[in-house]
Amino acid sequence: MSRTKRTLASLASLTVLAAAGAAVTLAAPAQASSSVGGTITRSEVIARAQSWVDQGVPYNQSANHTDSNGTYREDCSGYVSMAWHLSSSLTTWTLPNVSSKISFSQLKPGDAMDYTDAHTFLFAGWTNQSTGAFTYYAESNSHNPTHGPTSANINNSSLEGWPTGYYDALRYDNIVDDAAAPAWKSQVVVNGGGAIYHGLRNADGTWSGFGNIASQAGDIGTVGSIADAGVNGDTHVVAVGGNGHIFHTIRRANGTWGTFGDVNASAGALSSVTKVSAVSTGTEVSVLAVADGKLNHSVRHADGTWTAFADVSGEAGALPAPVTSAAEAWVNGQLQVAVVAGGRVYHSVRSAGGTWTPWGDVYTAAGDAGTATDVAVAGTGSDMQIIVTSNNGAKQFHGARLANGTWMPLTDLTSALGSFTTTGVSAAAVNGELQATFVTTDNRILHTIRRVNATWTGAGAINLTGVSGNHYAASITGSL
Repeated sequence: MSRTKRTLASLASLTVLAAAGAAVTLAAPAQASSSVGGTITRSEVIARAQSWVDQGVPYNQSANHTDSNGTYREDCSGYVSMAWHLSSSLTTWTLPNVSSKISFSQLKPGDAMDYTDAHTFLFAGWTNQSTGAFTYYAESNSHNPTHGPTSANINNSSLEGWPTGYYDALRYDNIVDDAAAPAWKSQVVVNGGGAIYHGLRNADGTWSGFGNIASQAGDIGTVGSIADAGVNGDTHVVAVGGNGHIFHTIRRANGTWGTFGDVNASAGALSSVTKVSAVSTGTEVSVLAVADGKLNHSVRHADGTWTAFADVSGEAGALPAPVTSAAEAWVNGQLQVAVVAGGRVYHSVRSAGGTWTPWGDVYTAAGDAGTATDVAVAGTGSDMQIIVTSNNGAKQFHGARLANGTWMPLTDLTSALGSFTTTGVSAAAVNGELQATFVTTDNRILHTIRRVNATWTGAGAINLTGVSGNHYAASITGSL
């Protein structure tokens, strides 16, 4: 606040309510990146402001507070000086010396509202700019220590006890916008003629060309089943090689590839592997493998080690023989698994602690879609989306297991996607949407999106320039 004395009575005219933390849309950085008086991002300004709230720093014009942010005066202008990482505690009438006036409509997180004669506070962000609703941080008075994010409205007649018209909106001269978050991409791997290829769909809907993974990650022979999973910007690829072993590699976020490693050496040997599936569980990758008609599970940990493959029937119970397909999704901190066994679809949940629920018959819960051929699942929000192909791939159905455990009925997708026959389906959650690929009997790979409003895009053929031979399999995942 101003170094001149301010009456506490002036604060009585405005009552403020604590806003939910979600109102601040800028994430705190992992660590400070600014220097004293240097360039600072909006997210760091907000993080510094929040730190005094977390510490409960009191209001005292005659005292300073020292912490990892530096030493600053415990009043309104000292608080803004601290948040901006200035070299000293300025006052309400000197803050304009390091900032520029802007209009109220131009306010962004980390800007300030300054009444030079009396008070200043930090703008935290709009909650609804069309109505004028916003949140802010402030050191108000000795009875109201550092607080925020606090709700207010720019159209109110007063803010923090002073007429709104008395304030100027200020933008610190060294503040910069945060770098835009990376856009989501769809990573797609394709088995073409027994070789494995990688391509991606950008956030704007354009596709990259496909490149042969073996040229960068090593040759593993004639490839069978394939799967991929996005983890922290990387794409993990799992594939059955020509010798029947399961192999794993990583496409890093910068586009470079690691070398294929033999998973059998780390997680145990499986024979007659006909299907693999993979999904990110945060920093780890869950892998399913159908081998000798049975379902097996392993986890690749963040440090690169693997748990041994284990037959899931020992935990979730026996399934009708044979198991022919399996898919998995990470939903609300749990692994949800769907399998095709004996021509029907079954579902189980593996908890974070590693326990499995008994298999449940999806057809009993969501309706009979006919003799099942393949299945794909993906977690969107709190729900598990499921796609089932049946009647030798001539029919495709969609349903969902909701967060409360109930099921949406399996619905025929012909009206949404058109008519085709598929030999394999894959699904992934990409930026909150369900994306799916279908390998067709006429050697196409179709791609579709189920938007958050439950509508579908048409099933369009992916441009497979660079992919040789017949297309035996495809897998899709989302990554940043």
